[in-house]
Amino acid sequence: MKKVYLTIDDSPSKNTDDLTDFLKEKNIPAVFFVRGQSMDPEQGNKEAFQKIVRTIQKGFTVANHSYAHERTSEIGFESQTQQIAKTQNLIDLAYQQAGKEPPPRYFRFPHLDRGCGNAWVIDFETIPEQYRDYVQHLFWDGVRLETKEPPTKEQKDLKIQIQHWLTGNGFIKFPTPDVTLPWWVGTELETAIDCLITFSTSDWMLTPRHLGKWSFKTTAEIQKKIDSDPWLNREDSAHIVLIHDDREDLLTVTENLVNHMLHSNFIFKEA
Repeated sequence: MKKVYLTIDDSPSKNTDDLTDFLKEKNIPAVFFVRGQSMDPEQGNKEAFQKIVRTIQKGFTVANHSYAHERTSEIGFESQTQQIAKTQNLIDLAYQQAGKEPPPRYFRFPHLDRGCGNAWVIDFETIPEQYRDYVQHLFWDGVRLETKEPPTKEQKDLKIQIQHWLTGNGFIKFPTPDVTLPWWVGTELETAIDCLITFSTSDWMLTPRHLGKWSFKTTAEIQKKIDSDPWLNREDSAHIVLIHDDREDLLTVTENLVNHMLHSNFIFKEA
């Protein structure tokens, strides 16, 4: 069986209750990385906040995706760390209202921009050469790139600075010891405090504002991407898969992709 940790970005949305009901019915655990602004009662999002409370009560893990979903390389250290802290306060409050102890603190950067722009999620030179092209395109084909400009020294320093801040503020690495891919183990992908991925579904490309502008234009094309990925279909390692709980109409897409993976002998693991 192929093992997957399902990670879901950009909660809460109008679909969150339906999505969590679907996953619970299928007995599929997931980690929901939430945007603070979208669940902030002080921003008029009281019902969205309660959706996150209900997500916790249903047994899912809620983790931090910063506040306003802004790119770290553009807003800098002070703004991003303040946003992370503000979002964590909201998450802690949601756990309190749900009557549950908060889990370890996990974090994922918006746009996977860790400080060097999302084209340079990691230093690709740290990946063994025979895997470097695959890993680079794992990110370049899975996120919405603004530019492929190499990072500056200041951006590289920013990435390191925020890693130290995350550690100092109680965030820990996503616990996936059974991810044993040769391009993961011992590289920056494994050692990062923030949660990275081994596979992106690219489902965001099917939202109305993006549809037709990017590589994948139908659910069937993404299902083919899942079926044809040479690493995702190996059984000797678990995988960290990225999917979205989006403001736009992705619920049916998400359900179809998850069902496809279930029918393709994937099992979903709890972190």
